[in-house]
Amino acid sequence: MINLEETATDTAAAIPVLRDQIDALDLAITRLVTERARLSRRIQAARLAAGGVRVELGRERQILDRYRQAVGTAGTGLAEAVLRACRGSL
Repeated sequence: MINLEETATDTAAAIPVLRDQIDALDLAITRLVTERARLSRRIQAARLAAGGVRVELGRERQILDRYRQAVGTAGTGLAEAVLRACRGSL
């Protein structure tokens, strides 16, 4: 990974390397979201089987707060997108 100090010395030649790093991160993120969606479906099924609701709004608020604290204001939108992608349908 490139740290912030290195960005000041980056040249056009560094762009392909940096893009490769972004592509690798994007691949990891999509794999993690896929795994998160799988786990979320299992939780939803278990909750429904126990007579509960499919979506727990209190839990979702915790997740929104966690993303907002970690990423800043953009974290809310990111968390909403992740939650939407992982809710799926049973």
